[in-house]
Amino acid sequence: MEGATSIDTSQYTLMMRMTPSELLYVYYHPAEDGSMVSERIALPVGDEYAHTIEQAVYGHEILLQPFKRVYVVMPSKHFVLVPQEVATLSDNSMFFERMYPSAQDYVIESHMPHTGAVMLSGTDARVVSFINRTFDNPTLLHPLTALCEYFYRKSRLGNQRKMYVHLLRNRMDVVCYGREGLLLANTFDYRHSNDAAYHLLNVWKQLGLDQRHDEVQIAGDADTRRELSALLRNYILTVVPVIFPSHCHVLGSDAMQIPFDLTALSLCEL
Repeated sequence: MEGATSIDTSQYTLMMRMTPSELLYVYYHPAEDGSMVSERIALPVGDEYAHTIEQAVYGHEILLQPFKRVYVVMPSKHFVLVPQEVATLSDNSMFFERMYPSAQDYVIESHMPHTGAVMLSGTDARVVSFINRTFDNPTLLHPLTALCEYFYRKSRLGNQRKMYVHLLRNRMDVVCYGREGLLLANTFDYRHSNDAAYHLLNVWKQLGLDQRHDEVQIAGDADTRRELSALLRNYILTVVPVIFPSHCHVLGSDAMQIPFDLTALSLCEL
């Protein structure tokens, strides 16, 4: 971005979302209206993941500037939530290893104080090594971490149980809460809105949610959200969009374009 490196980023927050196909970065000053800037970088398909991430970061000078806070969101199909009551002070990776005994992942551990759980997620050790030596004290997270913490507080409003859905391209994050706390947090792949509806209705049935009194709230891709909402309303009375946080509007138009897990992260203290 031309001229971006002239900004004093020392009081800015940097959020990055890394996958093998894309690096999305967002930076903003929490106290300055209109300060949010975002950019998506497509990564070469088939190339070695750590190498493509390294090339993308070094190719964008703004990412090499000092930031007050750095968050790196790393989606993964390998993750496990451990209730705080059984989490250990020393080695929670044993829970991950029991769930995924053949995985060769580096295990990221994230504490979720409001949700009352520890998130363990696996990712590429070489990517983690690059992140840790390139950025100052980065916080690494699975996307469900910020979604769980953000929606926990929203779920406390009202007595109904709530299913929150975050739609991305061919994937959705699902978080469900009851008055007793977190009921489910999972990620599902889908090709069509019908597939997404099938997964959600199956979760709804397994959790014993009520068609008339409980509700579904959906964030993410607008077109898919409309299609999915129409399908779900054949079976569930209350299906509504997630209300976009009013505080984020003032950060700039880019705030409306980023995935909702980054929006949630910008409002959570993780």
